[in-house]
Amino acid sequence: MKSTVLGIAGVGLIGGSIALRAHAAGATVIGYDRDPAALAAATAAGALDATAAGLADLAERCTIVAVALPVDATIEALTATPALARPELVFDVASVKVPVVEAGRHLPRFVPSHPLAGRERGGFGAADAALFEGRTWAIVPPSDRAAQARLEELVRALGARPLTLSAADHDRLVAISSHLPQLLSVALGAQLAAAGAADRRVYDLCGPGMRSMLRLAHSDPVLWAPIAGANATALAEALETLARALGAAADDLRAGNSQELQAAFEAAHRAVEALEEVKS
Repeated sequence: MKSTVLGIAGVGLIGGSIALRAHAAGATVIGYDRDPAALAAATAAGALDATAAGLADLAERCTIVAVALPVDATIEALTATPALARPELVFDVASVKVPVVEAGRHLPRFVPSHPLAGRERGGFGAADAALFEGRTWAIVPPSDRAAQARLEELVRALGARPLTLSAADHDRLVAISSHLPQLLSVALGAQLAAAGAADRRVYDLCGPGMRSMLRLAHSDPVLWAPIAGANATALAEALETLARALGAAADDLRAGNSQELQAAFEAAHRAVEALEEVKS
C-alpha cells in the first residue's frame, strides 16, 4: 500500500479504522469530515497525513477514495460529486446496497461494499486498526472487474475476507444478520425501560444476559434510522417472520407445550455452531 494515496470521506468508526490500518501499512492517507474535531482527533492519532477541504478536493488528490458516511449521506455524496469519477477506485461502506448501487451507477470505477465490522459506539474514538481482522467484507461486483480486484486487494490488506454477492441478496441477508438484531435490542431495551418505570427493582434483577442483549441498543439512532428506512422492505419481512414465531411460542407456552421451544433451542444451537465455523 506504500504507493497508495487513500482518501477517507468520514473519519468515524469505519473510516477511522480504515485510516489507521492503511496508514500503518504505509499508505498516504488524506481525510475529510464535516466535523473538524473528528479530523483533529484522527490527525493527532497519526491516522491522517493531511486533510481535504471537501469531498471534491479529496477526490482530486487521491488514487482511492473510501466513502465512509451514513447511508443517506453516502447516496447524496455519490449522486452530487462528479469529481468521484476521477479516482482509480471509489468504494463505500454503507450497510444497505440496493440504493447505493443506483446512486453510484454513473461513476466508472465505483465498487459498492460493506464491511461487517460495526460496533455500538461510533466516532473516531472507537476506531481500531484491527477492526476488520478476520471479518467478512461484502462486495457487489461492478462492471469494472479491475476496480473490484483492486478493492479485494485492499480489503485483504485491511485484514478482512472479501465476499461477493448481488446488492439484492446482500440487503435481504443483512436484514436478518445485522439489521434485525439491532431492532430487537432496541425493542428489548424499550420494554425494559417500561418495566423499570413501573418497578425499578427490575434493573437489580438484570444479569449479564440482559446486558449483552442490550449492547446494540447503545447505537446511535441518527445512524440507524436511515439504514432501517433504506432496507425497509426486507427488514419488515424479517420482523414479521420473527413476530409470527414469537406469537406461536407464546401460544405454546400458554398451552403447556414445550416441544416447539425445544426445537427452537436446537435450531439456535445449530446457528451458533455455524457462526463458530465461520469465525474459525
